Amino acid sequence: MVTHYSANGANAACGRTSQTLNSTQAADQVSCKSCLRSLAAPDSAAVAAKAKTPSLAELRKQRQQQAAPAPVPAFSVKASWQARLSSQADRCRLPRGARKQICV
Repeated sequence: MVTHYSANGANAACGRTSQTLNSTQAADQVSCKSCLRSLAAPDSAAVAAKAKTPSLAELRKQRQQQAAPAPVPAFSVKASWQARLSSQADRCRLPRGARKQICV
C-alpha cells in the first residue's frame, strides 16, 4: 500500500484527500512518487530569492530606456530646399516622387 505525506492527516502533498488515506509526517516513510517529488521541490521563497536572469523583453525595454534620443538638428536640408523651391517665381521644375505634376 502506498504511503503519502500529509501534515494534517487528511490532505496529502500529492493532492489526494480522503479520511482513509494512508499517510505519515515522516519524509523517510513516504512511498508515493508524487508526494516525494513535492517534498524534493525547492521552497518557493528560496526560488524567489534566487537572482533571476532578465528576459529578452526586459532587456529590450531597458535598452530603449537607456538610449538617448537623437538630437534634433537646427538646420534641416529638406526644409531649406522646400523653402527655396517654393520661393522661386517660375514653377517649371519637373516633379520628383509619386505626386502628380502640378505645373510645367
